[in-house]
Amino acid sequence: MQRRAVRCCHFWKAVNPSGDTQLRPYVKDPVELNRDIVALVAQQMADALIEHAGSQPDGTRHNPSPPAPIPGTTLLENIMFPCSRCGRITARLVFAPECESESDMVSLGDRLRSDVRYAPYPVWLIGAPDSKDDSVARHLTLQLAPVRGEVYREHPDQMNSRLVELDDKHQC
Repeated sequence: MQRRAVRCCHFWKAVNPSGDTQLRPYVKDPVELNRDIVALVAQQMADALIEHAGSQPDGTRHNPSPPAPIPGTTLLENIMFPCSRCGRITARLVFAPECESESDMVSLGDRLRSDVRYAPYPVWLIGAPDSKDDSVARHLTLQLAPVRGEVYREHPDQMNSRLVELDDKHQC
């Protein structure tokens, strides 16, 4: 099987125990409709910024290092995968190597629910591997969007194949 590189954009998010993130909108009015509208617009704005950053020539792109953690938050590495033809986002991976059990994955997935609610592309949470040997290690994996799945284990090569397939089949 021939390997193909998939372009991606890195960013970091701080998540506190209640699931609030730096990109999550805050609305004083508790009406759910207002939250939904603001969350949808925030998702679209964040995606547009990331797509713009991903469209920049390789030499000018900046892969950020993790920001200084805010007390009471956890930094999660996020990788966005833009389409190789049109630059629109085709997938997102959220890495949480500290999630070592199915219950850890479900708990963090619940905290991230509002962050991925309006993602029109697949979002997966990637947890801890079951082995220190990368050639055989399978990571805890949970699809968060657009439809939530069950926790399962998957080798990174399988995920890479899925990302290539999403890029190939993306409707520009």
